[in-house]
Amino acid sequence: MNNPLSIDYDFARSFIESHLDKRQVNKIQHSFPSPRFWNETNVPVQRILEDRQKLHSLELGSPINLYLGVPYCIQTDPGKCGYCLFPVEVFTGNIDLEVYFGYLKREAAMYKDAVEGLPLGAVFFGGGTSNLYKEPKYFELMDLVHDLFPQIPSYVDITLEGIPQLFTRDKVKAIKEAGMNRISMGVQQVNERLNSLSGRKQKTRHTIQTLEWAQEFGLAANIDLIFGWPQQTVETMIEDLETAISWGVYDITHYELNVGGPTDFALNRYHELPSTLSNLEMYRASRDLLKSHGFEQITAYNWRKPGDPNARPYEEGVTRRFDSMDTLGLGYAALTFFGDVGLDEGHLWSLINWSNLNEYKAAVDAGRFPAEHGFRHSCEDFMLSLVWRNLFGLEIDRERFRNTFQVDAYEVFEEVWKALEDYEFVKVTPEKIQLIGDGPFYTPLIQALLAESRYRQLREKMISEAQTKEM
Repeated sequence: MNNPLSIDYDFARSFIESHLDKRQVNKIQHSFPSPRFWNETNVPVQRILEDRQKLHSLELGSPINLYLGVPYCIQTDPGKCGYCLFPVEVFTGNIDLEVYFGYLKREAAMYKDAVEGLPLGAVFFGGGTSNLYKEPKYFELMDLVHDLFPQIPSYVDITLEGIPQLFTRDKVKAIKEAGMNRISMGVQQVNERLNSLSGRKQKTRHTIQTLEWAQEFGLAANIDLIFGWPQQTVETMIEDLETAISWGVYDITHYELNVGGPTDFALNRYHELPSTLSNLEMYRASRDLLKSHGFEQITAYNWRKPGDPNARPYEEGVTRRFDSMDTLGLGYAALTFFGDVGLDEGHLWSLINWSNLNEYKAAVDAGRFPAEHGFRHSCEDFMLSLVWRNLFGLEIDRERFRNTFQVDAYEVFEEVWKALEDYEFVKVTPEKIQLIGDGPFYTPLIQALLAESRYRQLREKMISEAQTKEM
C-alpha cells in the first residue's frame, strides 16, 4: 500500500545514532504535531462542538478530559522559575484571580449546551499555579465543573496542581471538601540549594507538611521531580528520590528538564547542565531505585507504588485507545484535542486558547470562543497523535490499532521499529509494541522519528506558504 508515513531503515538508524547524545529540547509531546505548526487562525469551534454532540448521539467518542487553567505564577528571580517555557502572567494580588475567574466562568458557559449529557473522563486544574486561589474559590471551581457535568462518577480523577509553599491546611481541607480528590505538587528539587537556583522559596518542610495534610483529609498526592537540573549529579538526584520515598509518597512524576527559549537556565546556566548522556545515567539510576522500592512505571514519566488507600485511576496524559480523543481546555493558553475515526478528514483538531491575557479577555467580552490558533489534522496526523499518546503510556496494543485503522501498527512504521529494536528501545510481540530499556527516556526521539516523513511535508508547506506571501 502507499504509506505516506514510511521511513527508510537506513535513515531511521542514522536518525537515532545522530540524536542519542543530543539534548531533547522538546520533551514528550501529547499530540502531533508540535504547536509550532498550529497556524490556522480561524478555528471552527462551533462545528467541533457539533461534531462532539453527533459522535455521542451515535454512542461514539470518548469521555471528555477537562482542563481548566489559571494564568498566574508568583514572581521569582530569575523569572519563570529559571526554566519554564509555558506562558504565564506575574501574580500581583488576589484581585487578579477574582477578575480572571469571572472570565473563566463566562467561557465555560459557552460550552454548557454542547457538553450536556456527555461523559466526563478526568478534571485537571493547572496553570500557572492553581493553588494561588483562596479557600472559597475551590468550591466555585467545582461548581463550574458541576455546571458543565452535573453527574460526576466517583472514579473520575479530579486533580489540582500547585507548589508546596502555597498549600495550607485550610486550603487542603477546602480542596477535599469541594470535591477534588488529588493534588499534584511541583516540587522539582528536594535539595534546597539546587531548588534555589530557580528562585523558588520553598523549603522541604512545605512539601512534607502538605503530604501530611493530604493524608489527613484523604487526598491522593503526587509530587513532580526533575532530573538534568543545573549542577545536579546522579548522587544528589538519588538522595532526593530516597528522601521522597521515605515520606511514603505513592505517586512520583520524574522527568528530564526541558531546556530552551529565553529562559535563565538556557541563557545563563547551560554550562551547568548535565550532558544528555549524564541525564541518561540519571534515568537509569532512578528507574532502578524506584523499581527496587516497589514502584511501577506507568508512563515515560510517572511511577506508582501500589497500596495507596487514596489512589485514583491514573488517566492524565495516557490514552489507551486509538479511535477517539477529547480534551477540552478552558482558560488562558488552554489546549483542546479533538478527533474520532468516525469523523471525516478536516474535522480533527488541536487548538490553543489565547496566551495573551488581554486577547483572551477581549474574545470572551465579545462572546467569542477564545481560540487563538489551531491545527486541522489529516487522518495520518490523527493516527500519529494516538500513536504518540499510547507510547507515552509505554506501549501500543496492535489489535486495538488494527481494529481502528485496519492496518497493523508494525506495518505502518516497520523500518522504524526494526531500527529501534536494534537499539533495544522497543520489544515487538504479536500483541504489543512496548518501550523497554532506555526507550522511555528516548520517547521524544522516538516520537520525532515516527513523524519525520509527515514533519518533512509540513516544513515544506510552511516554506512554500512563506515564499508565496513574500511574492
